[in-house]
Amino acid sequence: MKITKTQLRKIIKEELEAERFPLKLSTVNPKVAKAVTTQGRKDGEEKDDVIQVQANKTFPVAKLKPSQTSMNIDKAMGMAFAMLSQAQGGKGMGTGGDLGAFISKDGHIMDGHHRWVATAMVDPTKEVGGYLVDFPGKELIKVLNAITVGRLEQDPGSGKEATGGFEQFQEAPVLKQLKSMVTKGSKHIKPEQALQILEKWTGQKGDAAVQAAGVKFVDNIKSLKFQTPQGSPERPDMPVIDDERMKGSATIAAKAMAGGEIDWNEPYAGNRKDESRLRKRIREEVSRVLKARFKK
Repeated sequence: MKITKTQLRKIIKEELEAERFPLKLSTVNPKVAKAVTTQGRKDGEEKDDVIQVQANKTFPVAKLKPSQTSMNIDKAMGMAFAMLSQAQGGKGMGTGGDLGAFISKDGHIMDGHHRWVATAMVDPTKEVGGYLVDFPGKELIKVLNAITVGRLEQDPGSGKEATGGFEQFQEAPVLKQLKSMVTKGSKHIKPEQALQILEKWTGQKGDAAVQAAGVKFVDNIKSLKFQTPQGSPERPDMPVIDDERMKGSATIAAKAMAGGEIDWNEPYAGNRKDESRLRKRIREEVSRVLKARFKK
């Protein structure tokens, strides 16, 4: 079996991209990330690396999808109660709002998953928003991973820990969590307050209110599509664009993309000698694999 020059160039391009923009945070090379996230305007093409970013774009929560499977039902439920409390005239937080995160052009949110799912539990017609990026979810993960290490100087091994998965938001675990809220409360709400919120929301009393709330939460969640980008990594290997770790992280990332500073498209800037070395290594590896595969 022969491989054409066109096929070889495609393989080389894919492998080169994989080294420059890995899908997994833990495999990002800090030195490479530093280069590819700062040299987009130094490759001889002024605008080839500009990535369109629109701030303050909002969407109905049911129109968006996650980029990770890991969420914490305790945190999501706490937010849902805070949203119900404020809606009823008490202290809490507003439904929907700014996720403080990036959203891919195919509707995947890169962060803010707990606010997203909590809003859906309370009212899936509400809108949430953030920075809309003209990139599909999988490619946006790659770019944001490089930015995490190269621009925000986070360690490749510093990804956030995974907790529970989508199965937490089915009827049985949701009801279990509600019962815990009205018997034990939480850090921010007393048990009797939790029950009062559910009674007011459902128009039921006591255990009937808990049961009715569980049904409403689950029915509302059904409006969501729990679909991550194909091949997306687990939570520890996802980007960390977090203002709690570095103030202004999202703004830094947005400006870098919109300003064409991410060296995403060919021609690439940087050390041509290193690029030639990498291309040579890839050619040798492709040749070795093909010979081994088709040797008779």
